[in-house]
Amino acid sequence: MPFAKKLPAALDKQLQQLRDIMPPGMDVVIREFNLGNGQRAAAFFIDGLANKELLGRDFFAPLLDLPPQKFYSVQELMEDTLRLGEIQLSGDLRFIVDMVLQGLTALFVDGNREAIIVEAIGWQMRSVNEPSTDVVIRGSREGFVEALRINVSMVRRRLHHPDLIVEEMNIGRYSRTDIAIMYVSSIVDRRALSLLRQRLEQIDIDAVLDSGYIEQLIEDAPYSLFPTIGITEKPDIAAGKMLDGRIVVLVDGSPIALTLPMLFIEGLHSAEDNYTRFYSASWARLVRTISLILSIFLPGFYTAVVSYHQQLIPVKMLLSVAASEINTPYSVGLSMLIITAIYEILREAGVRLPKPAGQAIGIVGAIIMGDAAVNAGIISAPVLIVQALTVTASYVSTQYIDAVTLLRILFLLLGWWFGLLGMLMGSLFMLFYLCYLQSFGVPYLSPIAPLDTLTLPDTFVRFPRWMLQWRPQRLSWNRRRMRAGQRPGRGHIDA
Repeated sequence: MPFAKKLPAALDKQLQQLRDIMPPGMDVVIREFNLGNGQRAAAFFIDGLANKELLGRDFFAPLLDLPPQKFYSVQELMEDTLRLGEIQLSGDLRFIVDMVLQGLTALFVDGNREAIIVEAIGWQMRSVNEPSTDVVIRGSREGFVEALRINVSMVRRRLHHPDLIVEEMNIGRYSRTDIAIMYVSSIVDRRALSLLRQRLEQIDIDAVLDSGYIEQLIEDAPYSLFPTIGITEKPDIAAGKMLDGRIVVLVDGSPIALTLPMLFIEGLHSAEDNYTRFYSASWARLVRTISLILSIFLPGFYTAVVSYHQQLIPVKMLLSVAASEINTPYSVGLSMLIITAIYEILREAGVRLPKPAGQAIGIVGAIIMGDAAVNAGIISAPVLIVQALTVTASYVSTQYIDAVTLLRILFLLLGWWFGLLGMLMGSLFMLFYLCYLQSFGVPYLSPIAPLDTLTLPDTFVRFPRWMLQWRPQRLSWNRRRMRAGQRPGRGHIDA
């Protein structure tokens, strides 16, 4: 039966329409009762979403204690009787049902064509704790949870400014999922914001159960290995991104926030870089850059050099490698491909199994199986060492771990089949593609290509905080981040 647009005045007809739309179930509660003055009324809420304790104290108790002298309208009840936080009136049954399905409670009173909608949400949720992905040594330990309003409040607690704007949308024909778009209006790139709104409004899908649904429906390059939308579980990172001109998208039911536009250089940064001394942050970024290069190219490079370019290897090392490889039944390229496939199987098993079992699988696979394979002569020790170093390096930049896995296999095949020339051609193609890639109209390799000299101090290294005066050129029209001339240590204290 289609939704009725307007409520009738009689309570019996209201409840009949309501039951036609929402058949009684285990959690659908329609409780009829009489107000203190004898008027018939009914409360409509979802058991498990509504806070029963709050309803009993601040909703039912005041209504049952009404003096019997007069007839009450819903407007008078809303203004003089109910003591809950957010209260509104509505005569649209479609809107009323939507609100109740989100955890609110509706009050129908006989003789009134409008219902009172009160906020008494009380579902169980995970407490705020440290996120499992964005781990830091120094900095905030708070992580996003699955409740949208709590996530919004954690970001707003860090940015006490009226320019912080929160726009709300509702996406999903069946899930009716709330989406929050957060940005700083005096800093944000308005072109990216307009493009985001346009893409979100075009989404027509049954349900949005996680922010990953939104990410896949609004990204610029859906077939790209490299992500063009950033993700984070930390509210301080989200606040920092907005202060650079980016936009944060929060999805109800998901602890993962989306940040956009995304630049390639972000994958080499950490929130901790902003909280530590500049030389420590710079060294950490250089380590991440080197690790990213090793995790992509090292297996293919080793295979190409051993197979085609032995003249590049020192003689003593070449003799050691030859002695290790002579006893193995497979070529270097095939051995590397086999050990890569075995590692991916072990990694997937370790992720899907319960944590204690997953750790045991990792230990068994990394130590026992690797040692047994070398002793049995199936693979050589250098191949195992290269794979272990590659796997370790791939976890340094978690934003790119999926892209790195596929690129590693691709460059391994290029090095196995075509040598260093094939890897060089593949590297040039990857570089050209990264230069072509965009995220919401912003070049992916910015500020390197196109070059922005004012923001280079915050790329592969990080200069002192007092030198980072400018926001990225392509992310914000308001570029000045801080006043110049704030270098510390210039003043002196008179004796």
